[in-house]
Amino acid sequence: MSKKERARPGHWHVSETPEGRIEDWLTEWEKGHWDFTYTEPGPNLAKYFEKVTDGRKGLKILLPLCATTYDLIWFCERGHTVVGADLAESAAQRVFKQYKQKPIIEDVPSINGKLYKNETGTFKFYVGNFFQFNEDLEGTFDFIWDSKAMCAVDPRDRPRYLNVIRSVMGPKCTMMLEFPKKIFSGAPYCFSEEQIKEFYGDICDVEYQDQYDFDMHKAYHGDVDEEGRPLKQEEVEEEGKEEDKDKIIPLQSYCLRKRE
Repeated sequence: MSKKERARPGHWHVSETPEGRIEDWLTEWEKGHWDFTYTEPGPNLAKYFEKVTDGRKGLKILLPLCATTYDLIWFCERGHTVVGADLAESAAQRVFKQYKQKPIIEDVPSINGKLYKNETGTFKFYVGNFFQFNEDLEGTFDFIWDSKAMCAVDPRDRPRYLNVIRSVMGPKCTMMLEFPKKIFSGAPYCFSEEQIKEFYGDICDVEYQDQYDFDMHKAYHGDVDEEGRPLKQEEVEEEGKEEDKDKIIPLQSYCLRKRE
């Protein structure tokens, strides 16, 4: 895919209506703008997960608006029950292919979508409108990994997103929240610690963790082979790196612990 077709942070088309914004997201998927294939977990997740969960096993974990993140597979391989959610069915298909799992597919009318799951039900991916996700589908969760999810949601839709997340946080739920430190003119959005406390401070303790540079130049794009390996890595010419400097994004993470 040529570089000119890539969506630049802060320059995504955003429609005026909620329905239009859903179509915007799917259109960007069709263009390949979110078509990443990962082979490692997020650095801050790998660094802090055991610490913030006290090394607990068999957790029930939610990854909202997860796209094709490798973190889904990483959690499952460590014995946790994993639930991902995104609008794009191609994301679910890619993740199951990479994990070398044959999915069982069911219709889920309540989110106007589908559920992809493995035979044991420990690896699930909901395809549909996440704003309609609720406790009736999967109950509550022990851990939520919001990696570049809330920051991608338009501010007009943010209250609906927050309502879903807050409603599925279990009694002792821990959440890691990851988003850009850099301020763009649009999505992905940056949040101050005060804003995070406005969103969750009435039910959670909020603590800053760390940051790292997410380099989109090093991402894989496109499909995976039968062994779950990316078919190719995007090649970026040196002369284009200056123009694409906003594709190296400092990401920061916070830990939120729900109070008993």
